[in-house]
Amino acid sequence: MLKNKSNTICIIPARKNSVRIKNKNLLKISNKSLVEICINVAKKSKLFKEIILSSDSKKILKIGKKNNITYLMRKKSLSTSSVTTDDVVKDIISDNKYKFKNIVILQVTSPLRRKKTLINFINHCIKKNLQSCLSVSTINDNISEKKKFFNSINGNVRNSQKRKQYIYENGLIYFVTKKFFGNNNKIYPKNNWNYFITDKYESTDINEYKDYLIAKKIYKLKEYDF
Repeated sequence: MLKNKSNTICIIPARKNSVRIKNKNLLKISNKSLVEICINVAKKSKLFKEIILSSDSKKILKIGKKNNITYLMRKKSLSTSSVTTDDVVKDIISDNKYKFKNIVILQVTSPLRRKKTLINFINHCIKKNLQSCLSVSTINDNISEKKKFFNSINGNVRNSQKRKQYIYENGLIYFVTKKFFGNNNKIYPKNNWNYFITDKYESTDINEYKDYLIAKKIYKLKEYDF
């Protein structure tokens, strides 16, 4: 178990508007909004000194209030589609009242995130003394750059067991130290990212409505322990 949990805060960015799905962060699974599901797993982990919800939506912030976590109304300048998570984190930690060493960022759109995975991820980052880390999933399909023709990076190897394995950023969990972020104003470096592998189904990210329908089905499976 993480020994210095008092040095770690959790930031949950949850903007009001979404380009592809209206009010995406307020969609419900098993009568709980995506925001509430994200808050619940953060609280159940018992890892964080403070959980901070950042939004430009009064409805979303009310969920934070109801769950007894810190909730912050965003400035208008931080509420547009062009604003990055880096911008939000920078604004929050510029307030000197927050005393911490590490930051964990949880996206609301990953409702299948498990408490056990969150704990293992953070313990990994602390044990390895990492400055930054992101979660990834593996893929060993034949993949190609999107050009006129399909040209497999694997050299068109048909046997899946013989293909080279690739990893991709899944958006489930991010970790960064306050010192690293303060020096770079970014969650991760330009190159050589540290990574932690998580299950691809657990890492389902709701970008389209079909993703939401799939997540609902998986979430309701009794054998899927959150």
